[in-house]
Amino acid sequence: MKYDLLLQGGKIVDKGFIDDRGMDIGVKGGVIAEVRPDLNPLEAHQVVDVSGFIVAPGLIDFHAHAFLEARELGLETDSTCLSTGVTTLVDGGSSGAATFEGFKEFLIDRAETRILAFLHISSIGLADLLTGESTYLPLLNPQRTAEMAGKYPGLILGIKVRQQKETVGNNGIEPLRLAKQAASLAGGLPTMVHVTNPPVPLSQILDLLEPGDIVTHFLHGRGMGILNGDKRISASAREARQRGIIFDVGHGRNHLNFPVARRVLDEGFLPDTISTDLTRGGKAGVARNLLHCLSKFLSLGMDLPSVLACATTNPARIMKMEGVIGTLKEGACADISVLSLESGEFVFEDCDGNTIRGQRRLMPQYTIRRGRLIWQHK
Repeated sequence: MKYDLLLQGGKIVDKGFIDDRGMDIGVKGGVIAEVRPDLNPLEAHQVVDVSGFIVAPGLIDFHAHAFLEARELGLETDSTCLSTGVTTLVDGGSSGAATFEGFKEFLIDRAETRILAFLHISSIGLADLLTGESTYLPLLNPQRTAEMAGKYPGLILGIKVRQQKETVGNNGIEPLRLAKQAASLAGGLPTMVHVTNPPVPLSQILDLLEPGDIVTHFLHGRGMGILNGDKRISASAREARQRGIIFDVGHGRNHLNFPVARRVLDEGFLPDTISTDLTRGGKAGVARNLLHCLSKFLSLGMDLPSVLACATTNPARIMKMEGVIGTLKEGACADISVLSLESGEFVFEDCDGNTIRGQRRLMPQYTIRRGRLIWQHK
């Protein structure tokens, strides 16, 4: 057979490949072999009619937690991801140098979902959320962290640090300085910095960042954030974006505030990536899953191609995996999400009890991972 799998008639929504016509996608050997109208179904081993649905690259959740406290999302990672169109999950610093190899052995190597990671500057990572992991600086060893990152190039994407009052104690921005040192020793990897309720103004954190570094949770409503005293986007945030700093949503249980998001979006400051910061608690709470988070940004006024780009094209570029994932171009890995865009009256909630009403939401229909139809809505 020419194709292992043929998806017939879907509407492709891919930032690099947008076509309103029904298109067919032929998959062979885990790779997208051909994309055009009217491929011959007799040449395919398996044919799936996806007419009326959106066909998007496999979704990338750029910031979630599969090994938080050495357990979550844990064994729920595959079922959570693949049932919501997510084919790649980036763990946002659940593990550090002392715990990463356990994470790799017991979950990363066994998962159907592609799992990549940011390595926490604290050697214990997020193993104990009751104790701030950066309150005890001897745990933050840049050389040890860099050596672990260097041992797994391509799997460890960068260095993570949480610059939150509760996690740094009296250490101010020293954890960020140490994380930046580790990233430099590891060959210039990016640093992802959590900025909810920071111990210093956001501008002081941004001053330490370099092009390609990532600010996560930038739409929170807790403490000193992206808005200035006039409730406008700060000059330091705009300058940081111009320098090439990346802004990630990281919804989670505490990090999305609709009034902040509305103001920021109204000023044209769109997120680079929309991610869940997902944990079991977040899954049971207001974050739920990546499609639910993406639907909130549709309701906040972003258009569908831009929203989906924040979970496909954009993170793939940041991860230096353009052409491999996050795209439906021929030759790419056949990670594909088939979605429906439902109409109705939907209520969405942020992390602070605020609600908005929307008329559209994204829902999963089929998930293809490495060319195999691995999940479908029943």
